[in-house]
Amino acid sequence: MRQESVLFASFMAFLAGASLGVADHDVIPDPPPTSVSQRLPQGLSLDSSSITVSGLSSGGFFAHQFHIAFSETVTGAAILAGGPYGCVDIIDNPFWPLWKLDRTSAAVVACTNTFGNRFWGLRPSPPAPDDSRQLIDAAYEAAEIDDPANLADDRVWLFRGELDTVVPEAVGDSLGDLYSLLGVGEDALHVEPGDQARPASHGMPLDSFDGESRFPTRTCDEYAPPYLIECGYDAAERLLRHLYPEGDLDGPMDPHLAGRLHAFDQSAFFQASLTASLSGVGYIYVPDACRSEDCRLHVAFHGCRQNVDAQGADRIHDDFVRDAGYNRWAAANRIVVLYPQATSSVGNPRACWDFWGYSDEEWRTRDGVQMRAVANIIARLLDG
Repeated sequence: MRQESVLFASFMAFLAGASLGVADHDVIPDPPPTSVSQRLPQGLSLDSSSITVSGLSSGGFFAHQFHIAFSETVTGAAILAGGPYGCVDIIDNPFWPLWKLDRTSAAVVACTNTFGNRFWGLRPSPPAPDDSRQLIDAAYEAAEIDDPANLADDRVWLFRGELDTVVPEAVGDSLGDLYSLLGVGEDALHVEPGDQARPASHGMPLDSFDGESRFPTRTCDEYAPPYLIECGYDAAERLLRHLYPEGDLDGPMDPHLAGRLHAFDQSAFFQASLTASLSGVGYIYVPDACRSEDCRLHVAFHGCRQNVDAQGADRIHDDFVRDAGYNRWAAANRIVVLYPQATSSVGNPRACWDFWGYSDEEWRTRDGVQMRAVANIIARLLDG
């Protein structure tokens, strides 16, 4: 009789959950909260040897930077439209070749072409992978990052759209060459060609955009908010397949029926400052299966203006954390997806992740405020 009561209660709970609809049981208000009291989900059993990262645009630069600095923790990285470690520190000034370009200028005219590709009329040279490798070696010697020898057995997936006008082709090529210099083998280093019949712009390729959005569906060749572009394939699927090669991915599954997107208090993991540019709220997708089974952890860094707490008419709201494609593959394959959140600040109006040093002088080391915050969140999740 007692067993029948338990079964009946479980059945009623299922009906109650189903009645909330596909996307309503974990809805993010608009405008979203700027603070929450909820902590990270507890009791998860995560494999510490299967922690991977990915990111788009500024998130791509940052994911690579995080991979380099925390190579003892991270076992693989997928970079979409990103560039090499310390890119802004290795761009020569075209007027005075013995001097380096200032970081902000390097960020917007060389490492990206956000403000064009010329510095007062002259075009800077692209970043040299050898120079980036020297920065990495120097940072390790100064005990600022983990041993780069850890990277040799990692897996790396790289993508840059053929029509990308934001990140130059030479910058993407430099990133691939850098990973080769760091010992990542040919089988482990995959440069994704995409679909040559549907060349991609600067964005996250999707098979289809299935969520609700204030923006129209973007075609693969469009560069416009929410920077999620329909290209006939999920980049999230392809990068996860490469980062986790030990078995074919199942799926995809409806992420709302097979898991939950949680908001959590991100402010607990960093010291607030005017330059930290981190939101008080982070997000994490947890498949239901991960409540009782071992799972892997993937960290996905949004691009500029893809933060949940963005303001204004062109705010993307939850499009990235819900509809970038990760959740539907994670739901079917016991992968927890962490979505840390940058936010806008005086030195960072577009809510980009820090790849040019606006947050502090330690920005590309383990002690950078953003780097340390994400590492602290990962550590807390691993502690259960």
